[in-house]
Amino acid sequence: MRLTHPLLTREVHGYPLRMFASPLYEQHRQADLPWHSADDIRRILRIDGELHDVLQRRMKSDWDEVRTVATEDGITTIAPHFMAEGLIEAMEEMPDVLPEADRVLARGRYRNAVTSAMKLMVAHLTPIERLHFALAASDR
Repeated sequence: MRLTHPLLTREVHGYPLRMFASPLYEQHRQADLPWHSADDIRRILRIDGELHDVLQRRMKSDWDEVRTVATEDGITTIAPHFMAEGLIEAMEEMPDVLPEADRVLARGRYRNAVTSAMKLMVAHLTPIERLHFALAASDR
């Protein structure tokens, strides 16, 4: 397994949030939003124990999109943008796990990281190409 490097790492609630170039973009140059470390987002959202294990199994069995990659910090699962957004949204149903203020902060920091990672992912494109790429990626 080859070593995969994140586009950027941000801190959220004292934990790293690693953002990666989309495998669809890297392999096929298909417009796509950056992917996140699913392990990082679960730590940030304070999902652990049995719930963590259930989510990890379901994610890998129900979706073909997720990938396991080797990083300098070890193995991590990366997943597309919609999965992080869905998980953050689902946390509204579990306010005892993550208070609303922490969830709102996590969502804002996550979205900022997506935007920053997207800029890095397509920095080589012209401004109009970046705009077209972003529009196509957001339609996925």
